[in-house]
Amino acid sequence: MKRKWMNNYFMMCFFIMGLVLSGCTSSANQNASGNQPNTDSETNTKSERQEETTESKKSGGTLRIIIGDDAIKALGYNPEIRSIGDLMVSATALETLGRYNTKGTLTPFLADRWQIDTAAKTITITIKEGIKFSDGTDFNAEAVKWNLEQYRLSQKPNFNETDTQSIEAPDATTVVIKLNTWDIGMMDTILTAVKMASPTAFKEHGKDWAMDNPVGTGPFVMEQFVKGVSVKFKKNENYWQEGMPYLDGVEWKMITDSQTASAAMSAGEADVYYNTSAKVAQDLQANFEVIKFSGFGAFGPAIYPSGGNPDSPWADERVRQALSLAIDREAIVKTLAFGYGTATSQYSSPGLDHYNDEIKPEFNPDKAKQLLADAGYADGFKTQVIFANSPESADLYTAIQSYLGNIGIELELAPVDGAKFREISGAEGSWEGLIGYVFRVAPDTSWDMIRNLASFGTNARSVETYPELDELMRQSRTVPDSETYKTAVLELQQKLFGEKVSAVPLYLGANTTIKAKGVEGDGMTTTFLTDWTPESAKMN
Repeated sequence: MKRKWMNNYFMMCFFIMGLVLSGCTSSANQNASGNQPNTDSETNTKSERQEETTESKKSGGTLRIIIGDDAIKALGYNPEIRSIGDLMVSATALETLGRYNTKGTLTPFLADRWQIDTAAKTITITIKEGIKFSDGTDFNAEAVKWNLEQYRLSQKPNFNETDTQSIEAPDATTVVIKLNTWDIGMMDTILTAVKMASPTAFKEHGKDWAMDNPVGTGPFVMEQFVKGVSVKFKKNENYWQEGMPYLDGVEWKMITDSQTASAAMSAGEADVYYNTSAKVAQDLQANFEVIKFSGFGAFGPAIYPSGGNPDSPWADERVRQALSLAIDREAIVKTLAFGYGTATSQYSSPGLDHYNDEIKPEFNPDKAKQLLADAGYADGFKTQVIFANSPESADLYTAIQSYLGNIGIELELAPVDGAKFREISGAEGSWEGLIGYVFRVAPDTSWDMIRNLASFGTNARSVETYPELDELMRQSRTVPDSETYKTAVLELQQKLFGEKVSAVPLYLGANTTIKAKGVEGDGMTTTFLTDWTPESAKMN
């Protein structure tokens, strides 16, 4: 993937994770104990928008958005919609049953409400009436069932043939999902990962056609897709939300080179530059609005010690604590991320429900030295850090090298190419010393903890794991509601990062989006990194 827009400290690491947000995102931030009515939320305050009837509010025009992904692959067939580019562009035409609000709570969108019965292992979803796909066919329970079945049969790690028994549509507005096992993160996949596309269009034209042609309930209809160049959409004149959309069209421009993209913004050839680097944000901040994002979907670099090797100094949790205390995260954010990052030492970000306020980033080299001495390493030791080679990663780990040198740890930089890094960090790989990898802030926090830090996770090979923490992570999947889940996650944050320091998150990257003045209502980088609200976007 040629994504210079993501060429930052963790570019290759994020690539390795596959950008599989649709397959891996699950969250527990819903009230799993009962109904979810169509209540007040950032994504559903439609009545206010519908009252905006003046010409000044209905701005018209075509919103031109630059995205640094020229490898957009799937726009209209949900199981294949995976990358950030796929997710953002397809959302111009395809919508979901639910959306996140700014706190990461699931709220109804195409769904009117849902009921969860954890004892009976059933999920009952009631969908809104009177909605049609842009091809004129009905959006009903059968359409929802078809879309859910496509995803269920695609062998994703969550919501698949193993964990679900059946999907039924007893009437036009009701969908009943029967589960084999209850997992608190199931609702996120069902409500936000599965984008609703027209079954009729798919059956008439086939999968290959559907991949390039999104036919959904959304506010825009695709006009043209030139791969590697642009995707153009026009207004859906029969959109189900009265008075929307405000724009006449949306055009996505694929420009991988950040200098070329910045020049296009400065020349007035685009209105939005989505998900830029911190350097681009710094260069353009004088003339454009910079939106910084550190919420759900944000990601950043983290250091994973080989604590699972009993012969390694990193097997001692005091040494891992010293590692965390030796690094000035705030200084790194200011100097290397140009102030656009967010320092953190856990799998969350300040202000979010799953952020444990007791585990704030601490820079204390004197305490770090004492911990090393207590562990028997008063004179320090030699180790290495393996990372995917790039100029930005080299800058980051050179800074880490200096910080560790200050407490007596001699750190050797061991950059490797992308293929070698994939081998080391893959399911069969392992490492000695430290590896510079990645972490992200997902609504389903324990899902990522399991992947990276549990003995039964896909990425846990060289980190130290603990049977008691494995059990806590397993239990977090079976809780009945969001409040119980939150309590479990906060405890895991404390034990994994405050006590054991199984890994050392450093900061959340910039994830900035640049906007021309007057662009509003688009919802980009507001609730989730790959969500936006094209129906309410306008240019005043």
